[in-house]
Amino acid sequence: MAITRRALLTGAVAAPFVSIGSRSAFAQDAGWEPIIEAARKEGSVVLSTGLESRVVRTVQQNFTKKYGVQVSALIGRPSEVRERIRVGQIAKRQQVDVVFGSEALTNIRYNEDKTVADIPGPLKADLDRTTLKSKVQFVPQITITYGLMINTAQVKPGEEPKGFYDLLEPRWKGRILMDDPRTNGPGHIYFIGTKPFGEEKHLDFHKRMAAQNPAFVVGTQDAARKVVTGEFPVLVGFTLPDITQFPGLPVKPIVPVEGCPYILYGCSIVADPPHPNTAMLFTHYNSSDEALQEYANAGFGVGVQAVIEKTPPAVRPFIDVKLLGTTDPSGQNEALRLAKAIYG
Repeated sequence: MAITRRALLTGAVAAPFVSIGSRSAFAQDAGWEPIIEAARKEGSVVLSTGLESRVVRTVQQNFTKKYGVQVSALIGRPSEVRERIRVGQIAKRQQVDVVFGSEALTNIRYNEDKTVADIPGPLKADLDRTTLKSKVQFVPQITITYGLMINTAQVKPGEEPKGFYDLLEPRWKGRILMDDPRTNGPGHIYFIGTKPFGEEKHLDFHKRMAAQNPAFVVGTQDAARKVVTGEFPVLVGFTLPDITQFPGLPVKPIVPVEGCPYILYGCSIVADPPHPNTAMLFTHYNSSDEALQEYANAGFGVGVQAVIEKTPPAVRPFIDVKLLGTTDPSGQNEALRLAKAIYG
């Protein structure tokens, strides 16, 4: 039977998935049962992500237990994720079904590479139930927030910085460790994420911060280690969810009073995926309260109040924060140039 646009729109097509041109579309269904059944027949889903975190593996395992569908994870840097999918599309041998990645990378993949499918109808309800919003063709699910980390043996409670502007005080000169803002990473997210200060205030703030002679480091693990061991009393551009990795150590995260620079993370379905139904089902599950609770408990921000309210009090201050600013793919090169001009 030929599948027509009219048949697709009226729901006359029995198959939950059809391919249209270079993008993929899913026929809307009255419920998820036909999609679940089709996903179980496909048997597996290939997830690509740049988020190396134990909680991602936990969510994958829980998905498999719930639906009996295996998840194969391909972990890599965002640039590697993008290239893997782009090459797969060109060779017409796509291996990846769904990407759990940033809003910025999804935007680039959608507009430049044409490797992102439009959001299928059954997932629209997942968009409506979260306060996290995006104009990009992906389902936003968590935020990764950035702030400060201090060594509590070196910084007394009454001397703790409350925010970014406190670090401009003379006593912090030469004592600040910063993830390098001149290259992609948490430091650059901190740089671009403070743009809501306003253009003039943003430039003034970073010029004054540069005058504090901060030390630069590339790599979040190395940066945190230097603060844990007392080489520096404070780290700027600290990934707040990472605090769960340092139980019992003399470090403390600081949520800046100005707000937290952040990355919006979520699932996008690859154009013409090899396992279309499992791609949609995993995206749906990754938006569920069950999955979001795992992320929230690990310190990632979520946009569902019912989940936030069930998060342990020790973690809640890091997931229910004021969001400051985030990356802008269209202005990234200019932002990197500006950071290099300011910080040398």
